[in-house]
Amino acid sequence: MNEKIKLYRLCFENLKVYRNLLYDSVFKKLYNLVCYIDDGNHDFAKIVNLYSTVYYNLLEAGKGCSLKEYIIEKILFSENTFTKLAAKSVNNIAINESLKKAAACDLDCLEFISNFSAKEIKDYLKDSTALPNFLAESFLEFKRTNTMLYNTSDNSTKTIIEKFWNITPWSSLIEELVKFHRQNGFGIFAKYKGFSWDGEKLIGIENLDPIRLDDLVNIERQKKIVVENTLAFLNDQRVNNILLYGSRGTGKSSTVKALLNEFSHMGLRVVEVFKDQLCTFPKLIRILRDVPLKFIIFVDDLSFEDIEENYTKLKAILEGSLEAMPQNVVIYATSNRRHLVKERFSDRNGLSDDEVHFNDTLEEKLSLADRFGIIVTYPSPTQQEYLAIVDEIAKKRGIEITENLHRLALQWEMNYNGRSARTAKQFVDWYEAQVKMEKS
Repeated sequence: MNEKIKLYRLCFENLKVYRNLLYDSVFKKLYNLVCYIDDGNHDFAKIVNLYSTVYYNLLEAGKGCSLKEYIIEKILFSENTFTKLAAKSVNNIAINESLKKAAACDLDCLEFISNFSAKEIKDYLKDSTALPNFLAESFLEFKRTNTMLYNTSDNSTKTIIEKFWNITPWSSLIEELVKFHRQNGFGIFAKYKGFSWDGEKLIGIENLDPIRLDDLVNIERQKKIVVENTLAFLNDQRVNNILLYGSRGTGKSSTVKALLNEFSHMGLRVVEVFKDQLCTFPKLIRILRDVPLKFIIFVDDLSFEDIEENYTKLKAILEGSLEAMPQNVVIYATSNRRHLVKERFSDRNGLSDDEVHFNDTLEEKLSLADRFGIIVTYPSPTQQEYLAIVDEIAKKRGIEITENLHRLALQWEMNYNGRSARTAKQFVDWYEAQVKMEKS
């Protein structure tokens, strides 16, 4: 028994490439437990406390997953020299073989640790003390479930998770792991596809809007323009920043969200930046510059009350800043205002605040939108187009298309938010609920 515990300890201490895992809460507590036993300690209270702490940390950090699942997740989403170089190893350029060998050795060590069992502690304690059954049973086994596999919709992630569960030794998966990082990046960029920027750090978004391009009806021309620009971007071509302009609820934001669901497998990521964080944009692009993925910076509902600080910041970002925009970053913004900055009739008449050079002020207000290379307009749908959107959403939900459906849809848009794709979805949500209630 002591020999096996000693092997666990050696596996922890032998980690080289993945050594940062020793600072992870679960790994650290499990290592402390192993060391305590390996040092010949028999204090039952101390051992049960250490084990319970490991169990608790695993439940909290892994949302109830098994130890093996937790370790696989840490391997896939680790940020270290190997994963960073693997992510950059395009065109089958080989990683340093000694680094790959060290990573493969770590994988075998981590596989051995993943098989840690409470039974080994029970056996150890039985050798040293009479252990009542109810206390022996307090050493619960780590679950053997693989919930992580069912919590991801990404095919490449599913594939490699299955291999880690079914193939041994793990060192034989080193080339598969290189391929995974080449396609998905490393660390947080491999784990998440969409992010929010808080001015200091990127926050991964767990539950993305699942909308697809096919769900967006009656904006084929707009989708075509945006998709063509995005595909060129993903193929390392020089592309334009895009301003998606139009009435509320017409599908501007949904188009950008759908791009992520369509093209994340090609290395696309989306980072949402709020207007009040534009002043921190240089910090963000310095983080993204060296990541071997493509990033759309998404600024939703962009408008300015006047020529404020964030306005001039964005203007410099789009064109004119001394620091060049990295080739793996592009900006897509949405707005209900064509020119982004509030205009007044007094601006047009030259009567604003006794401004001497009022034409300069007017040009300044109009110049921001011009810095987006492509402006895509999203008009409000006609009545016929609005009903076509209602029909398409209803059809996908298995709702019968009837005259009554159309009559109620028209009443809905008159009573609420006017004709738009958003209004159509809100109406179908309501109608579907009414149908289900009548049937129940």
